[in-house]
Amino acid sequence: MNRFTVAVLLLFLMAFPAFSQESDTVIAVMNTDSIYRFGERDLMVTDTLMVQPRKFKSPNRALMLALVLPGLGQVYNEKYYKIPIVWAALGGAGFAIVYNTRQYEQATLDYMLDESDLNERKLEYQKRNMELSYIAAIAVYGLQILDAYVDAHLYSWDVNDNLSLGISPSLQPMMAPTSLTGYSGGLTCSFKIKGR
Repeated sequence: MNRFTVAVLLLFLMAFPAFSQESDTVIAVMNTDSIYRFGERDLMVTDTLMVQPRKFKSPNRALMLALVLPGLGQVYNEKYYKIPIVWAALGGAGFAIVYNTRQYEQATLDYMLDESDLNERKLEYQKRNMELSYIAAIAVYGLQILDAYVDAHLYSWDVNDNLSLGISPSLQPMMAPTSLTGYSGGLTCSFKIKGR
């Protein structure tokens, strides 16, 4: 696609009207001895999608716990199913380090005995594998820290079944009087909240 086509496509997508949800919060005032009092106890907020909020999790605490011991940040975020995944990935990376280090040491001994081109290439190959093993272990350690940090940020995020997004094709009437077909194709995005 050339730049002009991309620009026209972006302008076309931005031209669709956007709709927002209207507020349906109802505030009821309780009558006490024929005198209306406004206070925290006396106001009731009702909503059809009342969801109990989850307690707050500190992202910094999850980060520090994951730094201290891999998997501890996932315990703090109450994502216990991720702990075996983290430890299996770290165990696999540790095994790769041990195995490739031994292979590198063997290739070094072979090269010291016979300095041929074949042994030199084997030595370079084993050194590369050993270094990649260390990089993989650092990446797994960093990813479990990042997972704990992001998961703590998103811990109280509302992800229930009442929210949905639908994308469907649509035909929009053309506003130009010289258009041949009178309609242009596009996509319609609709946000739906079930139960309303």
